Amino acid sequence: MNAFVLDLILSFVVGGTWVVLASMAAQRFGGKVGGFIAGLPSTSVLAIFFITYTEGARHGYDVTGVFPLAISANAIFLAAFAAFSGKKFSVGLLGALILWIFVQSVLLYVHPVRFDVVVILGILLFLASLLLISNIGTPDPGTRPVHHGIIEIAIRAGAGGSIIVLAMLGSRLGGPIFGSILSAFPATVVATLVITDVYGGKDLARIMARPMMVSGVVNCMVFALAYRYVVLHMHVINALASAYAVTLVSTAFTFYWMNIHHRKHARAIHT
Repeated sequence: MNAFVLDLILSFVVGGTWVVLASMAAQRFGGKVGGFIAGLPSTSVLAIFFITYTEGARHGYDVTGVFPLAISANAIFLAAFAAFSGKKFSVGLLGALILWIFVQSVLLYVHPVRFDVVVILGILLFLASLLLISNIGTPDPGTRPVHHGIIEIAIRAGAGGSIIVLAMLGSRLGGPIFGSILSAFPATVVATLVITDVYGGKDLARIMARPMMVSGVVNCMVFALAYRYVVLHMHVINALASAYAVTLVSTAFTFYWMNIHHRKHARAIHT
């Protein structure tokens, strides 16, 4: 069997396993913590890692060159979902996906060359999306339980593993920019929203949008920045470990920020 095919199979298995473990952890907590865990860097991290593993460090470095802007489209996706799904879940999800495809299509053909411009634009898009979703008026996350069965977790695992494989194929066939865009596709986020709507209702799915945005976009950006800095100077596994260690620090800070925001929100409600 071709070595690249074996790498694709391995990436699917590893990615799916990672998603399963994250799902099992998320279902123990409520909407806020569950959404936060669901948004942690997983699929994107593994996609970038396996692209580097199969195509080389320079290719992996090039993938990170547009990734902060590509991942910011996920913030636009979640803000659009929260805005459009007030009356009907399917309308919100479809509208958000169409907007995500449009933004990424523009990025594919009109992407900035300078990395600092990519980072600045990515941050601005994230902040604008966060401001929008913060003013939409979704209920406070609280500690509402999120329960996923074996079938639902398997669906998320399949979605995560599949997008890693597609990102690897896209990067090989379409170049690092296309690979970066596919790496950023919110496959597990979409699967999580659909499953949550089926078993918890669209209001709970809307509740989870904001913590998934903060957790997923911010920490994925941090990972890409750290990974870009070390990937040309370390073995790919060491680069992955080092970058994810930095990401765990940012994870702690974002989780702390979300707790502070939750307490302020609760005080405002009871005032």
